[in-house]
Amino acid sequence: MIVVDGRTDKEKLFELLNSGGECSELDFKETLDFSKKIDELHFVKDAVSMCNRYPGGYIVIGADDDGKPSEISEQTNWSQFDGAVLTDKIRKYVDAPLAAISQLHDVDGHTYCLICLLSPEDGLPVPFAKLGQTADGKGRQSVVFREGEFSRRDGAQNRCIEYAQWAEMLGQHDGRVRKDESKRMDLLVDKIIAVLGERGKTPPLVYGMDEHALVEALAICFEQKEDEKLARFIGQVASQFQSESDALNELVGIGAYAVAYYNDAIFIKVVDALYDCYASIDESKADRSTRHLKVAVACYELGAQLVRLKRWDLIAPFVNRQSPANPYSLYASWIRDCQVESVRAGLFKDADSGMMISVALENATKHPIVAPDCGLDSENGDLGRDRYLDLLCSFDFLYCLCVFVSGVGTGLAYPACCAYSENRIAGVVSRFFGNDQGPRRELLPDADDDKVALGLRALYKLAGEEALRNDGRFYWGFDPTRALSHFLNEHPEKPGEQQPDIFAYNNAEKREGHS
Repeated sequence: MIVVDGRTDKEKLFELLNSGGECSELDFKETLDFSKKIDELHFVKDAVSMCNRYPGGYIVIGADDDGKPSEISEQTNWSQFDGAVLTDKIRKYVDAPLAAISQLHDVDGHTYCLICLLSPEDGLPVPFAKLGQTADGKGRQSVVFREGEFSRRDGAQNRCIEYAQWAEMLGQHDGRVRKDESKRMDLLVDKIIAVLGERGKTPPLVYGMDEHALVEALAICFEQKEDEKLARFIGQVASQFQSESDALNELVGIGAYAVAYYNDAIFIKVVDALYDCYASIDESKADRSTRHLKVAVACYELGAQLVRLKRWDLIAPFVNRQSPANPYSLYASWIRDCQVESVRAGLFKDADSGMMISVALENATKHPIVAPDCGLDSENGDLGRDRYLDLLCSFDFLYCLCVFVSGVGTGLAYPACCAYSENRIAGVVSRFFGNDQGPRRELLPDADDDKVALGLRALYKLAGEEALRNDGRFYWGFDPTRALSHFLNEHPEKPGEQQPDIFAYNNAEKREGHS
């Protein structure tokens, strides 16, 4: 699974290099030389073909087909891959406003260029507007693409669009038309909601209503403390999960607003409903793994909201719910169960993939209702995404810490945040392991600092080892805030102290073939 989210940072590069190989959304190239016309034409064809497969994809220059550093890229002229230059090359051959976003990265002395190509917002496929032709070394004309031709990325190749693919390709455009048509109705609904609010009445809450209208309705219901109406709506939304797993976006939205309005009772009802959805997943159905992933994403988004509003007291009861009994094990956290199920199904490369966090980020970008006031739908979307990524990584770290310190069961938790820079959790580390004990007591009220240090030591060791093992190339252990080392030095390991067995379950799981 490749998450096309528009990012071109180093963390995204590592995610792609470790993804397992080329696919429809990812192309590795060892080198390119735009002084050769044939290289320019093939790049344009690759770029347009990728844009014609929604939502787009990535090209990584400097890597072989397996994502390993290419030796023949050493002589590459990296200045030719400026985003504006690449965009100009593409637009010479198409009439659509396609654009390339590029960024150079140096990793252990090796240079890569990461290029992101996003599909047009209107959802329409893009044909070539000119003939792409050049002479080969023997003077013969070589045609790379023709005027009017539609090319689309299919696996690791580019193919002409076939009749059977048109319905799928136009689905995004049709959805855009429906969305535009619904805006007029949304304006009417907004006016009705506003009038009801002025008269002291709360608007109806109906599953499937437009997200913007739902946000307005939720705000009024929370402001007027309509807990009974909200509770009924929670049940209505949760009941849709079996037929429509995207219903969880509305459920998370209710929970996110409950945290924002400090309505703990409604937040707990949301978590209960989400857990019931998780427990109701039919293991005999083909879509069970996708549903597990939806639940895990929902948990991360609720967790990000808890971190943003510093509701430390709600995190441990949320994450330390055990999985239902199954033939293999009783997981200490239901979140871990959902992650492992996603890995089993091949949705991620392996159990240590940080892509869990990328999937949550992408979903929140598409559905801002799950991340209110995070700026994901504003003009500063890039800044909002970067901050939200910090929140997701911070929740991941705190979730793992809660399981390591006070979780009951097996499986423990895997720190997906180790696939990202350790700086992304610096804020919560400073807050939790500084001189103020308040946040630690709120997060883990039943654990003294010696017990917290025991779990933290094991978790931090696992994060450091996994960051090296999975070729993430982010070194964990430099402790940018120095708060972790200070806290652990104040609470040293005691002779004979029983460390959490961080590898026992993972190894057993691999022997059984479940990871």
